[in-house]
Amino acid sequence: MGPARIAPIQWLRAIAATLVLMMHGGEWIARTPLPIRADFVPSVPNLVTFGASGVDLFFVISGFVMAHTVSGGDGGSWQFLASRWRRIGPFFVLMTMIFLVVADEPFTTRSLLTALTIVPVFDGTHYHAPALIVGWTLAFEFSFYALVAITIRFGRSAGTILLLTLTAGVAGTQFHPDWVPLKILINPLQLEFALGVLVWMMWRSGWTRKLAAPFLVMGIALLAIGIAMSLGLSVNAFFTAAVDGTAGLARTWSWGLPWAMVVAGIIDTRSESRIARVIAKLGDASYATYLIHPSLLIMLAAIAAALPAIGAVGYVLSIIVISSGIGLAVHMVIEKPLLASIRKGPRPLWPRSAARRHIPASPNA
Repeated sequence: MGPARIAPIQWLRAIAATLVLMMHGGEWIARTPLPIRADFVPSVPNLVTFGASGVDLFFVISGFVMAHTVSGGDGGSWQFLASRWRRIGPFFVLMTMIFLVVADEPFTTRSLLTALTIVPVFDGTHYHAPALIVGWTLAFEFSFYALVAITIRFGRSAGTILLLTLTAGVAGTQFHPDWVPLKILINPLQLEFALGVLVWMMWRSGWTRKLAAPFLVMGIALLAIGIAMSLGLSVNAFFTAAVDGTAGLARTWSWGLPWAMVVAGIIDTRSESRIARVIAKLGDASYATYLIHPSLLIMLAAIAAALPAIGAVGYVLSIIVISSGIGLAVHMVIEKPLLASIRKGPRPLWPRSAARRHIPASPNA
């Protein structure tokens, strides 16, 4: 059995997914003929771009969770990588197929291979984004898992994960390899996973409980300053800049570090309220919400003429509510059953004989 579920992590996942929905909803206003009456909060010009920081929050959370998982789990490095692919790969392939149907795009060998491999191992010097474009973040996730797998091979230590991610992140600020998978592995965004690992180490040692309030206040303050006037580095939120490594350090400084402080400030919070349980459920469904919402945006654009004229804020809030609700439904109806069937494995082609079924297992089995 894996490590116990940590409720604040699920709350933060819900926040991260909501931020991404806010960004894509705000962007979609300018791309489609929607009957919008006003700009999206024009007095806060960085607000839509800030929605991209949901990805950075996801990366920090992933660093925390993988450190926690490795510390309490067993199995080898290949087993770990296989388990991570089973968790995110089949559902990503399914959501990619749904997206291709909704977007009326052809099924190609490249789109299928990119969905199956997650990391674009067949790319050379040029990055080919997955058909379901939000999948670019999964390539970073899996590159981080590769570093975790190395740690498992040579000993289960959060300190080793921290060292490897720091090395990969710092190297990415100086070197930009030509091969795309290596660009993703040696990339400044690895520093965000490192921040998550560091928060976990502080949590295990009890420091987050002692410093929760200062961490939370500083994290929120830095995020607010970043929204209002940035933190001194211009952030390029486009995914190609992240892959090339030209945006990673600015993102880590402006979004990764503040979000890591927020994680440290919230991680010891406990609540059994109804709202907390609802937010945790939305966090459980965050992966489904993240992958299904591009298809929902296309469907909404297709019926744009029939939509009532509403303000931009109302439209974005509608996107968040609709996508979160449908994402929760997809999680319950599709994702959970799919994961359950994968864990059980394939059924045998023929049943065991009655005699064999009733032979007791060896005590040494």
